[in-house]
Amino acid sequence: MSLTVHVHVPPGEAELAGDVLWRAGAVAIEERPGVLVAGTADGDDPSRLLAAVAGRWPAEPVAVDLDGALDAWRAHARAVTMGRLVVRPPWVEPPPSPADGRRRDVVIDPGRAFGHGAHPTTRLALAALDEMVTGGERVLDVGCGSGVLAVAALALGAGTAVGVDTDPAAVAATYRNAARNGVSVRLTVAADVAALAVHDATGRGPGAYDLVVANMLRPDLAAVAPVVAAALAPAGAVVLSGALVDQRADVVATYGAVGLAPVDERVEDGWLGLTLRAG
Repeated sequence: MSLTVHVHVPPGEAELAGDVLWRAGAVAIEERPGVLVAGTADGDDPSRLLAAVAGRWPAEPVAVDLDGALDAWRAHARAVTMGRLVVRPPWVEPPPSPADGRRRDVVIDPGRAFGHGAHPTTRLALAALDEMVTGGERVLDVGCGSGVLAVAALALGAGTAVGVDTDPAAVAATYRNAARNGVSVRLTVAADVAALAVHDATGRGPGAYDLVVANMLRPDLAAVAPVVAAALAPAGAVVLSGALVDQRADVVATYGAVGLAPVDERVEDGWLGLTLRAG
């Protein structure tokens, strides 16, 4: 039996509540007057969705058949342009290319993993990558989902990338998207964050990564903070996305405790993107 979570939202807060639910693992969301109906995968416990909205919006679990809803987002998919990057699913045509030839076309099909490029948290991270990747970097993508950020970094010229995710569907999707974009030989993917955080694709040890990116909910960002700090090269940078703006102080304090301080930030639709370096 599948379960949905019905979240009661006041006018003007549906988009923010929907973003919170997507990031908490919702596989489909339907907007009704005053209510968002968020779906879980078949048999999944809805407690994570309920916890994500607790204290902000009233919610309750409701049993329902979600057959056919898992892929409903595909009909509304679009290409996302972010600096040098265009990120799109395979069935969406790219926009016209500019004459300067700098555009990098990244084709991502997330399957059942998170990360098709259009979510605000993904866009925030893509914007940071577009500014920071200049060529040859070693990149670690913690919680890689579909692999969109690791693949985009390689498309921009990064030398190697490692993606890590505990979801087997995410590992499989990342490998497929790496192959689809011709970067498989420069990308390693696995489910063990602790192991890969200290060994990149060239076999280097701790402090190997020039750039670490993590697009995750605030509790997950907090959980991986020590691993992120240990993985970072002395002059490297960390890009964080997935926390809400009102969670900024908590995130900054957590990463300050492991020696990292913000040097840049972006905001979109209530979501926060931070760039940090060793303080």
